Amino acid sequence: MKKTAILLTSTAVAASALAAATGGVASAEPVKTRVIVTPGQSVGGVSLAPAYNEMIKDLDQRGYPTTLVDVPGEDLKADAKTIGKAVDKLHSEHPNDKIAIVAHSISGISSRWYLKEDGGAEKVATYVAIGTAQYGSPASCTQDIAKENCPNTPFINTLNAGDDTPGPTEYYGIRSTREYADGHLDGGQCRVTPIPEMKGVLADYQHTAEPLNHDVWKAVADSLAGKCDGEFVDDPDGKLTGRSQMLPDAPYYREHKN
Repeated sequence: MKKTAILLTSTAVAASALAAATGGVASAEPVKTRVIVTPGQSVGGVSLAPAYNEMIKDLDQRGYPTTLVDVPGEDLKADAKTIGKAVDKLHSEHPNDKIAIVAHSISGISSRWYLKEDGGAEKVATYVAIGTAQYGSPASCTQDIAKENCPNTPFINTLNAGDDTPGPTEYYGIRSTREYADGHLDGGQCRVTPIPEMKGVLADYQHTAEPLNHDVWKAVADSLAGKCDGEFVDDPDGKLTGRSQMLPDAPYYREHKN
């Protein structure tokens, strides 16, 4: 079972002790958590990356240096490679710092492929998925992109075979109350209490508006700090299915069968 992160790192403790012992300021900088934000898929070939600027600014102000890595969602395995290169770049530039991935929508799938299938779980301290249909979305079955995310494709079945939450990475799932899927994973995961609807946004656009929601920003920051504002669950492998994850407001909820 994975445990939530300890807020005060051993490096920071050692630095404070050294400063007290010498009567001066320790030279070692405290460990930071550096964040990679991956947007949801593009729409009509147009990137939605600008919609994440305010969330990124908020994370920066909270002490989490944040980089946006735009992935189009046309090839989820290729997107996973792009994310992996960004992680390696941050590690090379800041070898003593931790890396976190905050992924919205379909990019939560490509990010998790990187963690599970490309060895990224050994390099990433925290994975925060926002509004990600972890066992596939029926909407992907009829779209021109991200067809791998249709339930029961070989891609989705491979991704969800065995432990969904491998390695030392800590896994968090955030969603609004108007999501199509609950975003649950088996293994150790913090399932954050669903975020209330964003006022002034139509129900059909609540998912798209998640990166603009200040309550989502706070939930992300709490997760990065190791706070499970919800329920920590350690489900056994095989308990979850695409059908069981779908919520009543999901498109094709009644038609889709696993």
